[in-house]
Amino acid sequence: MNPKDTHTFQTIEKLFKNCHKPLRAYACRLVHDPCTAEDIVQDVFLELWIKRDLLRLQHTEEIKSYLFKAVYNRSINALVRKLPDPLTRGQTLRTFFNPPLQNPEQSLLLKELDEAIAGFVENLPPQCKKTFLLSRSLGLKNAEIAAQLGVSIKAVEKQIAKALRGLKEHLSQRGFFG
Repeated sequence: MNPKDTHTFQTIEKLFKNCHKPLRAYACRLVHDPCTAEDIVQDVFLELWIKRDLLRLQHTEEIKSYLFKAVYNRSINALVRKLPDPLTRGQTLRTFFNPPLQNPEQSLLLKELDEAIAGFVENLPPQCKKTFLLSRSLGLKNAEIAAQLGVSIKAVEKQIAKALRGLKEHLSQRGFFG
């Protein structure tokens, strides 16, 4: 390793030690899965190493912002891959991730959003809650949920749609999106 790469490695290693836990926590809040969050953070640091020549690693704060933005983008991509219907993907993402929420410095707003969603889900009717959590928290497919709950796939689709409509209205009333 040449001296420039040694210095770059040390800089990235220091960033990893300082930012790994906050980035993992941030990703986990977005994707609700510690394993996926860990993978996302590892991928972001690997990408940072691969792009080390393109990035000037002199301004740590700029790199931290880059890392949080990269984690955010990868988290959104992970969520998109879990959505069953391509037509609802764009609408769902616009609904839940407005541009003001993209700034990691606004973690208080993210916490409020998490609490609003959790509060709404907690008050869903039992079958709707179970269906929604199996879909969104565990990432099960509609057919898997239907088999597990002993209901039709159409019933699962209706419960998820009902929960999403209610959640959108709930969050709208609390000013999270227009």
